[in-house]
Amino acid sequence: MKRTVTAALGLLLAWGASAAGKPGELREFDASYAAVFRGINAGTSQLKLEKLPDNRWRYTSTSIAQGVFRVALSGPTTQRSLFALHEGQVRPHEFISEISTRTGDRDQAMKFDWDAGRVTGTAEGKPVDLPLEPGVLDALSVQIAMMLKLINGETPERFRMIDKTKIKDYLYTHEGEETLATTQGPQHTVIFRSARAGATRGTWFWCAPALGYVPVKVERRDGKNVEWSMALKTVTFGATR
Repeated sequence: MKRTVTAALGLLLAWGASAAGKPGELREFDASYAAVFRGINAGTSQLKLEKLPDNRWRYTSTSIAQGVFRVALSGPTTQRSLFALHEGQVRPHEFISEISTRTGDRDQAMKFDWDAGRVTGTAEGKPVDLPLEPGVLDALSVQIAMMLKLINGETPERFRMIDKTKIKDYLYTHEGEETLATTQGPQHTVIFRSARAGATRGTWFWCAPALGYVPVKVERRDGKNVEWSMALKTVTFGATR
């Protein structure tokens, strides 16, 4: 039974790599999502991946609150990761997080100096100065690293990520497959959960092979309770690079 499941997953991953382009290639995209917080419509989110003229990539996440959630946020929440592909792996260069709250400083700004082997900056008003090791990612580029693994026909298992002022290990587990009804039509997805070892809280991703593994659904869960979720509304693609 285990061998059958593994073989089926391998075929699905290979199909996804073909749909996304050649193995190892990222594809520019612009996707919008409807956000729900504990059962209430919370606003909209956008994920955008762009290739820059210097061959680096910029990945941006923008969220705009609506209704009662505008009370806590004084403006859009934006995160940006500037990264390059180094030997087929995601290597972040800069991470910016701008969260406009009414209760305090939650911004982050980090620079990754791979020659010096340090990442420096600030996170929520605290200094950041940490040693860099191969494979360390920021809180946004880790999503691209997961997608790139899938595009290459590999199974994401573990990533090291800077979480504010600390480097932490996150485990990725395959939770099955599911066909979802989306605005882009029915999409067969592979499901992965990202969480710290032993944690009850985790983030679940439903990634569609036919869309280059762009997530069509994301949920943050604590045990069986869904804290927030995002569902795909629209997606457009640029050229395969």
